Amino acid sequence: MLEMDVKLSLDRFNLSATLALDSPMTAFFGPAGAGKSTLLGMIAGTVHPQRGWIKFGGEILFDTRSGIRVPSGRRRVGLVSRDPTIYPRYEVKAHLQDAYAQSPDREACRFDEIVHLLDLESLLDCHSQQLSVDEKRRVAVAHALMAAPRLLLVDDQPNAADYARSARILPYLTRVRDELNIPVIYVSYTLGDILQLTDHMVLIANGQVLGVGDVHDIIADRLLWASSALRGIENILPVSILDHEPENGCTLAYYYGTELVLPIAPHLPRNAATQIAVRSSDIALSRHYLTGTSIQNQIKGRVCAIIRAADHAVVQIDCGNTLLAGVSLRGLKDMDLQEGDKVYCLIKSHAFSYVAETVPASLSLGSQTRH
Repeated sequence: MLEMDVKLSLDRFNLSATLALDSPMTAFFGPAGAGKSTLLGMIAGTVHPQRGWIKFGGEILFDTRSGIRVPSGRRRVGLVSRDPTIYPRYEVKAHLQDAYAQSPDREACRFDEIVHLLDLESLLDCHSQQLSVDEKRRVAVAHALMAAPRLLLVDDQPNAADYARSARILPYLTRVRDELNIPVIYVSYTLGDILQLTDHMVLIANGQVLGVGDVHDIIADRLLWASSALRGIENILPVSILDHEPENGCTLAYYYGTELVLPIAPHLPRNAATQIAVRSSDIALSRHYLTGTSIQNQIKGRVCAIIRAADHAVVQIDCGNTLLAGVSLRGLKDMDLQEGDKVYCLIKSHAFSYVAETVPASLSLGSQTRH
């Protein structure tokens, strides 16, 4: 069992979390900046709370009162960060062997077993620049497993340059849990991924734990509360700036084959990549592309998951990356929506806001390649 009661204050961000987790697979879910990655860092020992304690399997890993601070290298907690490092000078095999040589228990996780578990046999002679994003992710998981961890932490939150990937890490995490009997904590923005992976979730927002337990119960009881800070949870979309139309008061951007009309932002250079946000409550759904409407943005996607509460529902749509749309139960019934259905996400231009500084043009959607 993992238990913790920790507090941390950094600038204007305050994190306070009390958790007791005993599930073989747990998902951390919440908006950007909620504190999910920080919590993983505390468990792994790369981030130190200012107050509190952390215990795993009955062993105290951190305690400010007693002065216990077990170094990260001795915790036997594997951490796969959102941007895993694979040494470019090493072939995959050498990269993994280096980690395996330092394992405190080579019988617990054998080299060949881990390579087979992650389907890496054909990649052992490759260098990092030859790998797709998904392949790098699998190599990073294998690298963490080579150290025979008692717990695996996977931060799967994509950054702006990484949204174009088609992640397929979930089946491998299930294998880690089932075949190696190693518990996993998985962090993601993607509700559909979490629903595929586990029924146990920790909901986090603004540095606070809002709920722990069954995924469907938490979303119905917390995410869909009228008073919940997450009822209008923001969706983050990566876009590439196309042009500005001052006479029309808008900026045009590219998003996975769709031209979006956004609020005017003349300070953003053409071809630059940035991120925009839209709240789930500002997205309407249609089964068909609409004509003769003032709504400027219609993004085509596929329904991944539908979660119902007493008076509301959240629909998850895959349209390049994931969008969450809030709909009424009557609207859901009238549309007869089912998982797998094609829909259009209807979004007014002024519903978007800009949430990130620009990144190099080489990271724009137009230059990315799907793997």
